[in-house]
Amino acid sequence: MSNEIAVMRIKLKDTHIPIRRWIEIDPNISLHEFHEIIQTVMGWGNYHLYGFFVGEHSYFPEDAEMDFGNKISKIEETNLKDILNITKKFSYEYDFGDSWEHEIVLNRYVDKKEGVNYPRCVAAKGMCPPEDIGGVWGYARFLDETQWKNPTEEYLETIEHYGYSLEEIKNVAKEDPDIKEINYTLNSVGYY
Repeated sequence: MSNEIAVMRIKLKDTHIPIRRWIEIDPNISLHEFHEIIQTVMGWGNYHLYGFFVGEHSYFPEDAEMDFGNKISKIEETNLKDILNITKKFSYEYDFGDSWEHEIVLNRYVDKKEGVNYPRCVAAKGMCPPEDIGGVWGYARFLDETQWKNPTEEYLETIEHYGYSLEEIKNVAKEDPDIKEINYTLNSVGYY
């Protein structure tokens, strides 16, 4: 690990509640490792395909057969630092069915602090949507239905399927993730 730490913001785009994470990370990691870290800090389950997009250039896993009509590279062969040398802002898309687009921004570089485990999440806003909810529009509808006076039986079954109660869903827009839990998971996986 180098002494240079990237302070980055990850924002889930187009949601009607803010969903963001601020992380500190060694930029000398592969895009594959960065994907794993994004999955952890955002709260995704890592069930779907994904890619990084920098201008007209796309980066996909080696086993993905994707064609977006632009230059394609393998994430396993590209470091995060390679991207940050080109641009300070790029996109990450997870689940091409639901199309969860994330905006990733390099805020600045800081010196590595002695005794601090990296990567680490330093701030978090908004809970991650459930997997396979139907993208931004499905998630908006999912949350909007909590305001109905008499939720349908189908809706109650849906929230139960995702492991929530009606009261938990009503409060999800007000809750933020547990940063200690996120960092515990990052440390237990042992990215470095």
